[in-house]
Amino acid sequence: MRRLSPGRNAGKLLFLAAVVAILCGCQPTPSASSDTPPEPPPTQAHPAETTEPHQEKAAPGNEVKIVVTRDFGSEVILDDFVSIASDTSAMEALMALAEVETSYGGGFVNAINGLSSGYSGGHASKEDWFLFFNGIMSNTGALGFTLHPGDTEHWDYHDWGFRQFVPAIIGDYPEPFLHGYGGEVYPTVVAYQDGREEAAREIAGSLAELGVGDAACRGWDELSADSRERSNLILLGDSEFAPIKELNEPWSRLGFYCRFEDGSLRVFDPTGDLSAEYDGNVGLIQATQSIWNPKGTGACENVVWMISGLDEAGVRAAADTLTDNYNEFRYACAVVIVGGEILRVP
Repeated sequence: MRRLSPGRNAGKLLFLAAVVAILCGCQPTPSASSDTPPEPPPTQAHPAETTEPHQEKAAPGNEVKIVVTRDFGSEVILDDFVSIASDTSAMEALMALAEVETSYGGGFVNAINGLSSGYSGGHASKEDWFLFFNGIMSNTGALGFTLHPGDTEHWDYHDWGFRQFVPAIIGDYPEPFLHGYGGEVYPTVVAYQDGREEAAREIAGSLAELGVGDAACRGWDELSADSRERSNLILLGDSEFAPIKELNEPWSRLGFYCRFEDGSLRVFDPTGDLSAEYDGNVGLIQATQSIWNPKGTGACENVVWMISGLDEAGVRAAADTLTDNYNEFRYACAVVIVGGEILRVP
């Protein structure tokens, strides 16, 4: 673990923040198309329901976790803690633990520990560094983001040819339900399909054990429009569950590598090729930023997780994976569960 002094990069020119914000946390910005979001960047039993975000609680020692991976965890380059000051930027924290090469006045990360952007050094491959805070893709550059105690700063190097924008990942669980984004934590609601209340309570109980003590359980039709817009939602149900069907339609712009189609679950690789297709007994866990947030899926406020499957066995496998085997999907973008095996996607 390393300790930082405050304000090492204070006084950077303001235009750098603008450059970095445009670069979406430091990487390629999605081009305008029908598949990109309108605002792209490159939850115990019936507690009192609230839709207001709250300030995160400080972690002991003011530590944050710095994670550096390749291909959503197929290779782990760095996983360590650093102690921060009140104004430590994400860039400062990264530089405390890793060798970092930058451009644009220090605001754009070209390389971490020697692994370089595919768009640098004369290369033109669609591989680059992407930045997530507590599992949410950042809409702020590393120089402009001030870390909060307990945060997970996660850099992943991957191919963006098929998915330029991946709004959220599952691999930093229990984030973002525990520390939120930018110090603000939205309430968590486990919204369940009819007949799945018991499993929903198990998920809420598991979250409580991990420090997320205010997770509510609700049927989808019980949720007010305000709750849908201003909560972190964990959707528990099969492929016919109404909100899951709603997410499934715009799957491309939501950054998914999996979709339900014609009674099957189709899984795609980083280049967009179909890598697997399942027609039963398969579970799925994947995440995105909330489509019900009026600010859009690049707002970096709240998320939606799908705990789903094609049938009862699949949904049960996904729920059990979330509550009992979450360490098996650390760093991952998403997972499918087939025959008891947890497979990372992509």
